[in-house]
Amino acid sequence: MHRAACAVVVAALGLGAAPSALAADGPAAAGPAPLPAADAAALHKIAENYLQRRADTVTATGRTALAPEPPQAATAELGSRLATEFRQLAAQGRAYEKASGGYTRAEVKLTPGEATVAGGTATVRLTEDTRLLYPDVKAGEPDAEEYAVEHTLTFTRDAAGRWLLAADRPDLGTGDVTTYLETPAEGSTEPDSEDKGAPAVRASPARPAEQAPQKAAASYNYSKMVAYANKYWKHPNNDYRTYGNDCTNFISQAMYAGGWKPVGGSLLDRRKNSKWFYGPQPWTSYTWAGAENWYFFAQVHSKRTKPLRNIWALGTADVLQADWGPRPNNNIDHSMIVTAITRTERYLTYHTGNTHNRKLSNLLAKRPDAWYYAHRT
Repeated sequence: MHRAACAVVVAALGLGAAPSALAADGPAAAGPAPLPAADAAALHKIAENYLQRRADTVTATGRTALAPEPPQAATAELGSRLATEFRQLAAQGRAYEKASGGYTRAEVKLTPGEATVAGGTATVRLTEDTRLLYPDVKAGEPDAEEYAVEHTLTFTRDAAGRWLLAADRPDLGTGDVTTYLETPAEGSTEPDSEDKGAPAVRASPARPAEQAPQKAAASYNYSKMVAYANKYWKHPNNDYRTYGNDCTNFISQAMYAGGWKPVGGSLLDRRKNSKWFYGPQPWTSYTWAGAENWYFFAQVHSKRTKPLRNIWALGTADVLQADWGPRPNNNIDHSMIVTAITRTERYLTYHTGNTHNRKLSNLLAKRPDAWYYAHRT
């Protein structure tokens, strides 16, 4: 098994590469300029329509449509791909309904960022904040799955001078976001510097007749771990660096907030799976922000966590890790923390893409071919 360093490299995922700016004959064209306010407002409206339609596809609204329509203000090529993708997302919405009751509706809010234009191509960066509302919510249960995703959208002008959406590059990294179909990016790997010990213990995703999570007798504050995750799931804590793939960095911060003590701290220790600490760059251990290294520190070397044979035994503040399919490769890619539970459900929170209170049932309905590793913290 290789080490997955949830850091540094972000894969450019999404709906195809952005088209190049139109080249000018003769001297080199000028670089990007700020997009005029009127154009920026128009492109924001197109983006809002597109991302609302995308989110709607997995909800009850989307499930009633056999062929959810892509936004009209899109290039022919992108519109064709979105038509296929939206049908697939609607099918997933029906799978979520069967697994957990699904989602009733979507609330999408966009925060605009930089908008530039070069020739006939405009580039718009924005943040999507979406809430997928759950049905039949009882008192004390999360009422929605939430996620926040950074987008880079590309627009081109058609012959009539209208702006058309040409490409979307969401920053998803090694995480999974409900309304996107791409297989999550593979965690980057680096050479191991010491023996890991026993092989990782996979947990069964099969739902048992009863799920009664119990906490190990430890001197950790699980409430603080959950409170930390709930507070910083969307906006990172400025006391720490963030990484391109930030999932395990986020989990380590939550564990530290709940009472985990650092082990080691020297530059010579940073590659050792038996050490775990945060410090100024480069004085931070691989186990702090590397998904697979964290596994071997937590479960093999320090024994701060215990393996769970079934993921439905997870309790609050427990950690679930994934080696994504469709062909898992013995390389743990992603880390998540449980922030709420009910008798029949567990809710997962994680960074990259930043997600809050996602139902485990829905994750399994989408990624049944992943290998899962469950930790009792």
